[in-house]
This record gives sequence, structure tokens and C-alpha cells, in this order.
Amino acid sequence: MKSHPLFLYALDPTHIGAGGYRLGRVDNTIIRDAATQLPKIPGSSLNGALRAAAIFSLEDEAERDQAQKYARHTLDQGNQARKDHKRGSEDPVAKIFGFAEGDPEGSSRIGLLSVRDAEILAYPVPTMMGPRWVTTPFLLERAGCTVAAALRPASEETLFVQDSGGSVERLNLGWLLLSAEKKTLPFPAFDGQPALDFVKQNLVIVHDNLFPALVNSNLETRTSVSIDFASGAGADGLLFTYEATPRGTLFLGQLDFDDRRFPALYPQAFARVSKALQLASALGYGGMTTRGFGRMTAILREAVSC
Repeated sequence: MKSHPLFLYALDPTHIGAGGYRLGRVDNTIIRDAATQLPKIPGSSLNGALRAAAIFSLEDEAERDQAQKYARHTLDQGNQARKDHKRGSEDPVAKIFGFAEGDPEGSSRIGLLSVRDAEILAYPVPTMMGPRWVTTPFLLERAGCTVAAALRPASEETLFVQDSGGSVERLNLGWLLLSAEKKTLPFPAFDGQPALDFVKQNLVIVHDNLFPALVNSNLETRTSVSIDFASGAGADGLLFTYEATPRGTLFLGQLDFDDRRFPALYPQAFARVSKALQLASALGYGGMTTRGFGRMTAILREAVSC
């Protein structure tokens, strides 16, 4: 198995809806991890966007047309015989992402690619000294950093800020004022990424117990209204609110390629998925991508063999 860490830096707010409405402060909430109650990007959302982008990123026009026909047939006529194009084992995208053909002559195969959930690594929070990106020792270790014992806050009342000049004894994170201590904080290296260098310079480590409260109390909340197309004005009674993680949020996910069962397919699959990742990240993930949501900068790291 080849496991590639995937970093996603949000260029826009991101709304991955939980589905439906709820009674409370926000009508349309974003999906959260069941255990931590932290927002995340589900692997299924990433997988669907990658698969669609993989079709449109095919350079060969005949291959692209074939992949579109296969995908459309699967969506509209999945259990009917395929006569106008090839099977999934011959489709350039389906053989990477998997396929299940329901007609009598069909077959099925698990995908070469497994897409994991992307969870928050660093989260932007407003302070009196400008935005700061909060993280925790646990999250930094998950990203491959070595976190010394001296960089683990002893309580929720203390935080560590990146030593990038100046002095600070207390720092507010949104509504919360805490004692601050300057330290040299670890962070993954990103060559040629000025935005992530800025994140590193403004990094803050907080206690693991405090992190969920900081994230959920600093989400972006927007209000929209459905438009009456006859009048061009807002429709009565159709005002709604929705959540989003703000631009600047850094997520960490993982792409796994099964090179044990499909060794010959891995090099081509990795190249195609890498290209699809750039297109999908430019088009955006989640909802309302045509209204300024969802774009990401995607950084796919070298594989770690498992």
C-alpha cells in the first residue's frame, strides 16, 4: 500500500453539508466527526470530486468521451447492458476508482484508490494581533512533526505562540484571553507555498481539550435567501443560514493506492489522480462552489509504504 499524505489549504470558505435542516442557531450545518465534533471533509466527498475531475482531465478526447459515457450509463442505466462503449475494466477512470456493473454480463472490482477523511490540522482564529492558526500537539504529531514535552500546554489556560519576533504575554483567541509563551513550534515543511509559510509564522499551540471549542465558536455563518424568479427579489419565508469553515483552514487527509493487488496500474493511476486533484481543488469541494466556496490548494506528499 502506498499512502500519500494530502494537505488541503482552503482558499475559500468550505461548506460540506450534513444534509437537511435542524432547529438551532444555523439551518444548514456542516458535517462533523462523531467523536470530536470537529468539522471535516469526508473521504466520500473528496472521492466523488476526484472521480469527476479525473474524467474531465483526460487529455485524449476519445478516452474522455468513453469515460463520460461509462459514468452516464452507470448513473442512468446501471443494470442495463452496455453496448455503445467498453466495460469498467477497460475504462481509464473506472479501473482506478472501481466499478460495479449490474447487468448479467457485467462484473465488479474494488478501486485501486482509497480516499480518507480530511481533518483540520490548523485553524484560523482572529486575535488582537491579527489572525493566528491554532493547532494541538496531537494534530502536529499526526502530520509527522516531533512535539517535545515542553510544547504540550499543561492546562487549557496556557498557549504557545510561534517565536517570530515581538513580545506577547497574553493573547486572545476570539473571545478567549489566555496566557501566552513564545516557543519555536514545529510545522510541516512546504516548499514554494508562501501562504503556508505565513501559517507557520503565526502558529499557536493550545491544549487538546480547548481546540474543539475554538473551532466551533469561530466558524463562518452566512445568511442567504432564495430568489423569486418572477420578481427577481428575495422570496418570502425562504431565508436560511448555513455554516462554513473559513478560508485559511488547513486540512490533512490521505490517499492510499493499493499497489499490492494492482502493481502495474499504480504509476498511471497516481499520475491521473494527481492531475485530477489539481482540477478538483480549483473547481472546489462541497456545496455552493459557484458562489465563492470550496477552492483549495492541494499538496500531495511522497508515499509512505505500509
